[in-house]
Amino acid sequence: MIWIDTQEALDRALERVARQPIVAVDTEADSLHSYFDKVCLIQISIPGEDLIIDPLRKLDLSGFGKILGDSSITKILHGADYDLRILNRDFGFTISNLIDTMVSAQLLGYEAFGLAALLEQHFGKKLDKSHQRADWARRPLPRNMLEYAATDTRHLIPLASLLREKLTALGRWEWAVEEFRRLEAIRFSEKEAGDEAFRRLKGIGSLDRRSLFVARALYNWRDEMARNDLIVEVAKARPATLEALAATKAVPAPHRTRYGREILRVVRQALDAPEDSLPEKGDARPWLRDKALEARVARLKHVRDGVAKELKIEPGLLAPRHVLAGIATTRDLDAVPAMREWQKRIVGEKLLNALGPAS
Repeated sequence: MIWIDTQEALDRALERVARQPIVAVDTEADSLHSYFDKVCLIQISIPGEDLIIDPLRKLDLSGFGKILGDSSITKILHGADYDLRILNRDFGFTISNLIDTMVSAQLLGYEAFGLAALLEQHFGKKLDKSHQRADWARRPLPRNMLEYAATDTRHLIPLASLLREKLTALGRWEWAVEEFRRLEAIRFSEKEAGDEAFRRLKGIGSLDRRSLFVARALYNWRDEMARNDLIVEVAKARPATLEALAATKAVPAPHRTRYGREILRVVRQALDAPEDSLPEKGDARPWLRDKALEARVARLKHVRDGVAKELKIEPGLLAPRHVLAGIATTRDLDAVPAMREWQKRIVGEKLLNALGPAS
């Protein structure tokens, strides 16, 4: 493991990385410790080396950006969505020739597709999870935190190779390639459309409707509040006092002192909101307001679930609910931009047949 915090060391290391046909990449951010999260570490693994780059030293990272964008070099990430957004936001970087091992595992039907679970299953490696909520902006970082960061990329290249073999054997590699190309198009966007912007937050899937309302209220109050996991942690806890807010351990003490009472005010107002104003779980669902549409979506869901069971993958991976609603509305697969080509091939005709002729 090599710690890099000088321009000279970075330039030498990137020269070695640029000669590799395949590299593993990850980032660490301080989303649980800062209202405005930032990239605190960049990890790159190549055979024989785990590089840990310190972007807080204001290094010229353009060489890394060129490697990300070089289509002749394969980049392996696990759960790339968040990393790609913050790399684009903080540095303007984009990526090409991406493989995402989490997506690969999902398309194989793995129930546990986190990196720790995959490494233990396939390589017998047990990852130390004790630093998952660590403050990656602290300096100096102790050796055990650096080793933890290095393990996030150390085994990604052999893992990606193994998962590709499995996908190819099942005839699903082209599915994965299409998903990877979609990920390559990700860009950070400050503005999201309408009142549903809060749904971009990671971790809201487990929240009930009342907690979703709290998350939405906090998100909309984000000139001071973070656009990150802190919102979800506070929404889960719904603190009523400063002591309860402190117990969440999500909000650092300086921020509790400065913003604590305002956070509690936002939470209290959200908890007092009428039931009929609460957001629905999952994406906004127009079929709840249209009974005929609801019935068509239900028929499509039945078909989708049957095909997903045969494939042994999550139904939402085959066709999310909003895709089903789009098909039920338009009766045209090509009119639903979110639907992948592989999904159309696998289940598209069956969905259209389930709708029957238009009345």
